[in-house]
Amino acid sequence: MHRLPPAPGERIDRGRTLPFTLDGRQLEGLGGDTVGSAMAAAGVTVTGRSFKYHRPRGLMCAAGACANCLVTVDGVPNRRACTEPLRAGMRVRRQNAWPSVDRDLGAVFDRVSFAMPAGFYYKVGQRPRFLWPLVEPVVRRVAGLGQPPSAAPVRAEKVHLHPEVLVVGGGPAGLAAAAEAARAGARTLLLEQAHDLGDGLPGGRAELGDLAREAVAARAEILTSTAVFGVFDGPLVAAAGPGRLLSIRPAQTVFATGAIEQPAVFPENDLPGVILSGAVGRLLRHRVCPGRRAVVWTTDARGYAAAAALLETGAAVTVVDGRALVAGPEVDAVRAAGAGLVAGASILRAWGRGRVEGVEVGSGGGARTERLACDLLVVAGFRMPSTSLLAQAGARLRHDAAAGWFLAAELPVGMHQAGDITGLRTLEAAVAQGRLAGLAAAGHGAAGGGRRDALEAAAAGTPGCAPPPPPLGEGAGKQFACLCMDVTDKEMRQAIAEGFDSIELLKRYTTLSMGPCQSKACMWSSIRLCALMTGRSEARTGTPTARPPWSPVPLAVLAAGRPHPRRETALHDRHADAGAEFMWAGEWRRPHHYAAPRDECAAVHGGVAVIDVSTLGKLRVRGPQAAELLERLYPNRFADMRLGQIRYGVMLKDDGVILDDGTVCRLAEDEFFVTTTSGGTEAIQQWIQWWLADWDFDVQVLNASAAFAAINVAGPRSRTLMERICDLDVSATGLPYLRSARGPVAGVESLILRIGFVGELGYEIHAPSAYAEHLWDRVMEAGADLGVVPFGVEAQRILRLEKQHILVGQDTDALSDPYGAAMPWIVKLDKPDFLGRRMLLALRERGPSERLVGFVVEAGGVVPPEGAAVVEGDRPVGRVTSSRYSAAAGAAIGMAWVPAAAAEEGRGLELGFGGRRARARVALRPFYDPEGARLRS
Repeated sequence: MHRLPPAPGERIDRGRTLPFTLDGRQLEGLGGDTVGSAMAAAGVTVTGRSFKYHRPRGLMCAAGACANCLVTVDGVPNRRACTEPLRAGMRVRRQNAWPSVDRDLGAVFDRVSFAMPAGFYYKVGQRPRFLWPLVEPVVRRVAGLGQPPSAAPVRAEKVHLHPEVLVVGGGPAGLAAAAEAARAGARTLLLEQAHDLGDGLPGGRAELGDLAREAVAARAEILTSTAVFGVFDGPLVAAAGPGRLLSIRPAQTVFATGAIEQPAVFPENDLPGVILSGAVGRLLRHRVCPGRRAVVWTTDARGYAAAAALLETGAAVTVVDGRALVAGPEVDAVRAAGAGLVAGASILRAWGRGRVEGVEVGSGGGARTERLACDLLVVAGFRMPSTSLLAQAGARLRHDAAAGWFLAAELPVGMHQAGDITGLRTLEAAVAQGRLAGLAAAGHGAAGGGRRDALEAAAAGTPGCAPPPPPLGEGAGKQFACLCMDVTDKEMRQAIAEGFDSIELLKRYTTLSMGPCQSKACMWSSIRLCALMTGRSEARTGTPTARPPWSPVPLAVLAAGRPHPRRETALHDRHADAGAEFMWAGEWRRPHHYAAPRDECAAVHGGVAVIDVSTLGKLRVRGPQAAELLERLYPNRFADMRLGQIRYGVMLKDDGVILDDGTVCRLAEDEFFVTTTSGGTEAIQQWIQWWLADWDFDVQVLNASAAFAAINVAGPRSRTLMERICDLDVSATGLPYLRSARGPVAGVESLILRIGFVGELGYEIHAPSAYAEHLWDRVMEAGADLGVVPFGVEAQRILRLEKQHILVGQDTDALSDPYGAAMPWIVKLDKPDFLGRRMLLALRERGPSERLVGFVVEAGGVVPPEGAAVVEGDRPVGRVTSSRYSAAAGAAIGMAWVPAAAAEEGRGLELGFGGRRARARVALRPFYDPEGARLRS
């Protein structure tokens, strides 16, 4: 390969030189180059090594549809060299080889491929049993492509878009659809995964430019370098762009994803120098000549276009046409330019060391063959309509004999298709079909009058395709159906012989189409070979289920979060002044600790301490049917509560699963004050409002969370402090446990709840947020001689764990019910109705399969991490949800889900984590003050 002289329409800037390194070697490219075209111009033919056999691979599609050119760019692995724009100073390294791509010791796997049949990882090293632990690390070490980056990824942003019309694909059909939809007045967004429009279009670039200008003039928004990788229910269309994750909910969607050129299967079909015709056009636009002696294998006009382009560079070209009768102006043109022609023949096999050096040509079946020397084999054959995203959207695919592939026969509501995806082959038909789809998506059905008739006439026609090459070649050598995963025809035969004869099972057993290309470059050949080997038709063979991601997405993009302001309580500045170390608690910034958490716990147990609990959700529920609403929402009773009484409540979903917990205080006959967990306030309010609308109760629900601050004063000396700042009777008889009072505290009208989440005598003061700092200051001043200190979330979690008080969302999950969570006392099944009652009746009869229990680690044991496994032998049977060291208990304690049979007081448990084991025993009662005498004092 070498750089060609200047020519009209070239995509490089010869006045701008871009130095870069390849495997530490200094090279140069030009402005407009991709990494792949710059490598090719420098004479680099091997772009990397294959996944399993470490065979040399080179550019094949130059469109990002295969995995042949995966490289590491500036430390980021698995970038496609053929589509990655070249930048000055880039550090490029070829992958999957040691010590180098040119001299890869991993190539030995190609020689011993007989020992790596389909599913070999299920078979090799399994007997004797001790062998697999020795084999597994080797398999893990050599598997995978590229090395994870050492640098932290740039944080991506999540963006939500709601266009009226979304067009997926920036080819002629997509641009025509976007132009028509936008002109009709619809807010239109077009997404194209290539870096510029028309990258894959072999001809008609002038028409494409006109269409792009038309779409822009109509105010359609066009985003390039943005790949749609999944379509989900809703519909929700997910796309990834530079540093952004797009979450798109369009009213109408037009799929114009085109068709993907497919490789053929024959011995040594993976040699560098075997490329597709589209790659020839892309390299020539970068003025790189891919070869000097070329064989072009084709069955349609695309091959002759590639041959003509190569002839213009001065290359020697021989066209091998699979059709016996070959005629037409394109044939005459290439023959007149000096090309050779072999009609009625196919490529039987290729050969070469490091790259293709020649091919064997013939009609097969023992007929006369011919050997042609070459350094380039261009395959110009079948193009597969790119229907995967449509299938993800719910379209039903059926095999179309004329198209030779599976087309969308039934589209979901709000979905449209246009262009090559429908099997039509002409530029005029694609543009007309795109215009009709754009108008239909915009709600105009079609154009009016004569224009509509003209568009429908231009878009009419039956799908067509080039005659496909034979599904297999002849002769010795590996024939790859899936280049990504190194799956050969022999592996497919073996898998089918073992019973994996459906395309879904074959895919999973051999891993074909499960590699980086996600079936773009192998699905056609895989289905043809499966049909051939099973004796079924392609229509009956079918396609495997289309699943996201259709295009590769960096994990950092999938983890993108939408920026939102952090939430701070009204007392945040007081915590900062006190030297608090902050932590994230959902959206809130809360004090993790001020001093050592152990000392803060000691202050609560031995004196008095305060914590800011303003993050609690606070709902005021008021109306004639307020009690009836709560009776329906909770499994325990609230209608019989006296004024001022408080009850703990656990809210359930309608399947009996724990949703939230908190306290309910009765303020009046028709009003209740309800607290919820800090992170679930908005969700719980919506949950209540949803059921309220269904039940049609006369009740109003007000979210007062931001309006009220809350301070919890806890410890055996908390009563003394409270008596100093309020005139209310807060004695054991005046304000007993689980009772409330209203009145001035430090001059601020407040609601006092006598509760004890941290296990000691405690008072929770709810007051208007505007007075929060004043109230905090008065509490600290009044308790100065009592030794009052603030305590943070970490101490609170230790204290609540000592009492075995659960944290919803940490000690519970999406399957936890009150019986399993050791709270059967809260369920009142004699109530006529409440959410989850029906499921809880069934659960009570059969009993929980697992239980939430406390545990104490035996003396000398370490604190097991949250998430550690409860094990029996080598089998996990449970999980640790909370764990801390408790000075009050003198041991590491925690809570865990265990099999119901193991939920016995004193029962031994074994915990596994990080390759270590710890012994523990079950504790069904609180670790501290099990009778609750202190919090009731």
